[in-house]
Amino acid sequence: MADTKKVLQMTFATREGGSLRISVDNTLDDLTVDQIKNTMDTIVESNVFYTKSGEVIDKAKARYVTQQIEELDIA
Repeated sequence: MADTKKVLQMTFATREGGSLRISVDNTLDDLTVDQIKNTMDTIVESNVFYTKSGEVIDKAKARYVTQQIEELDIA
């Protein structure tokens, strides 16, 4: 039997042209685009992430990724 997994991926631009992706499992099903934008703005403004390509400076994109997971019986 296959399970379905839905993941919210938020991608941010960094100071030196790179990016940072944060993936969140088990989000609420009724999140609005505005709620996601506000969350991403809060992450940018908080300045808590620093990458090899510098600090996070802006939101780049957000998307839901849905995966179908099927376990195989290999015993």
